[in-house]
Amino acid sequence: MMSSNIRNWNELLANKVVLLTSAAGSVARYIARACYAHGARLVLGDLDLEKTNKVKDEILENENNNEDRILVVELDVTNETTTYVLGNVEQVSDENWSRVFDVNVRGYALMAKYIAPIFKKQNSGSIVNMGSISGLIASPNWIPYSATKGAIIQLTRNLVLDLGSFNIRVNSVSPSGINATTTYEIGESVGMNKNQLDEFIKGKCLQRVCQPEEVANLFVFLASDLCPFMTGANLVLDGGSTIV
Repeated sequence: MMSSNIRNWNELLANKVVLLTSAAGSVARYIARACYAHGARLVLGDLDLEKTNKVKDEILENENNNEDRILVVELDVTNETTTYVLGNVEQVSDENWSRVFDVNVRGYALMAKYIAPIFKKQNSGSIVNMGSISGLIASPNWIPYSATKGAIIQLTRNLVLDLGSFNIRVNSVSPSGINATTTYEIGESVGMNKNQLDEFIKGKCLQRVCQPEEVANLFVFLASDLCPFMTGANLVLDGGSTIV
């Protein structure tokens, strides 16, 4: 049942605590901003405390109020929730295979492992994992990254079976290429400028690149009480890229 505390869109996450890992990341900062705007109390975790505190300052400045509902903590994670390792099966080193799975899969699993007891104790909770359309479709020379994103989508489904009886929901969001700094840095690493990358990743139907604010809105939706019966879903945000 939808919480009776929700009276308007600014209170979708009122009285909820949102723990956001890799909070200094180029997309995570938009998620943090959206969650705060909808009334959440934030715990921003990242290895880089200086960058994370800047995210906090930006949020408070944009919201133009003195109500500080943000706690910054140091977590042993990178400032992005994803490590990008590209290449074909013969090119990727043993070390890079280990690194990409440690961050992109093991990191997600361990976060769920240690947050689950808290959620079980309160008999509620919502876990939202960051997937990708790369976990749904194959692309040349993307095998390590695609393999980990496919694993995250399946991890999400298995967590649902383990945690559902405790009223804990687990879902994932799978965007296409996002208009964010990290996306274009990856493009540069494979010899693509911004215009070339935009053309490559734009949605086949909507003909544009996914915006980080759109990803953030889905995270707010999944964390809120608007969808209490949704679990095990992988919400695709790709402008129609995967339908053809």
